[in-house]
Amino acid sequence: MDLRLIQFGVACIDVAMAAVSWLILLCTYPDFARWRPEGFAEAHEAYTRRVGWVVGPLLLAQLGGHVWLTVIAGGGFSLGLVLVCWVLTAAWSVPCHRRLQLQGPASPALGSLIHSHAWRTAVWSGLAIYSVRLEAG
Repeated sequence: MDLRLIQFGVACIDVAMAAVSWLILLCTYPDFARWRPEGFAEAHEAYTRRVGWVVGPLLLAQLGGHVWLTVIAGGGFSLGLVLVCWVLTAAWSVPCHRRLQLQGPASPALGSLIHSHAWRTAVWSGLAIYSVRLEAG
C-alpha cells in the first residue's frame, strides 16, 4: 500500500480524534456540572457507554495506524504521542470518571477530569497538526 495513502488516512483519524476531544472538552464535560445529582450516576454511565462507541474505534484505528506507519516508515514520534494519550487516559482520566460516577457532578473529580482531558486534547491536537504536516509533505 502507498505510504502517502496510509499517512493521509492516519492524519484523518488524528484530526477526527482531536475534533472529538475538543467537543468533549468545551461542551460535554463542563455541562456535567449542570446535570442533576439525582440520576447522575446512571446518566454518566450511559454517556460513557455511548461515547465509547465513537472514541473506541477511533482510538484503536489511531493506534493501529501509527504502529503501521512506525513499522513501514520508521520514526515513532507520532506513535509516542498516541501512547502518551493512552497513558494519560488510563492513569488519570479513567480514575476521574470513576470518582465522578461515585461522587456526582459537584465532586472535585469533575475539575480533575476537565484538567486531565485538557492535557489529552493538547496532545491529540499536536498529533493532528504533526500528522497533517507530515502528510502534506
